[in-house]
Amino acid sequence: MAPMAAAPPAPSPSRYSHPPLPPKSEKDKMLAGEPFLPYTDQLVDERTLCSGAVYRFNSLSNAAVQIAASERERQFEYIIAARWIYSRPGERRVTGHLGGGINVAIPFHCDYGYNISIGDNVVIGPNSQLLDSGRIAIGRNTKIGARVTISTLKAPSDTKTLKGSKGTEIAREVYIGENVYIGDGCIIEAGVRIGNNAIVRAGSVVVRDIPADCVALGNPAEVRQVNWKD
Repeated sequence: MAPMAAAPPAPSPSRYSHPPLPPKSEKDKMLAGEPFLPYTDQLVDERTLCSGAVYRFNSLSNAAVQIAASERERQFEYIIAARWIYSRPGERRVTGHLGGGINVAIPFHCDYGYNISIGDNVVIGPNSQLLDSGRIAIGRNTKIGARVTISTLKAPSDTKTLKGSKGTEIAREVYIGENVYIGDGCIIEAGVRIGNNAIVRAGSVVVRDIPADCVALGNPAEVRQVNWKD
């Protein structure tokens, strides 16, 4: 019996393998909902630049100076468009969205701006905070009262990751539907979805989803009334 021929040599891995993917930045991880370090240089710089844009918008409240409505809109659009952000090679550019007829009272605060999407005819009351490490989407014709805080950073379930500025965070999207009313002083926590035509009474703390066509109140907010149509 003739001896078996030797198998041909395997191709060199270095010749045929794809180049390794570049490591994810902490911003990439934040946008993907993965644990990320919020105090890296890139994210600190972006928050600082956003803070400057927010300061300029809030400065338009000077009673001694008449500011045209178009200038207020332009300054707020500048926050959401986040044109100051420098996208690194291979990094997708992120920008927010603004509909028409929006009214945002001063003072206002957000962390990044580019993670905010606001539909037509939305009203946001004074001293509201949109902490947009994760995406915040607000549907059209929604009214958000004064001193409302929307947070997208998950509260820790244990203390193992609590390492101060060296600890990781996880961001989750907050979605608020169309024709929603959020009363003064409400807090909306990370990952919450509020359905269309919902009402959240003043001072409520929303830690779980609120269905459409419902009235919710309390801490934590619970559904107290259903307005479902036949």
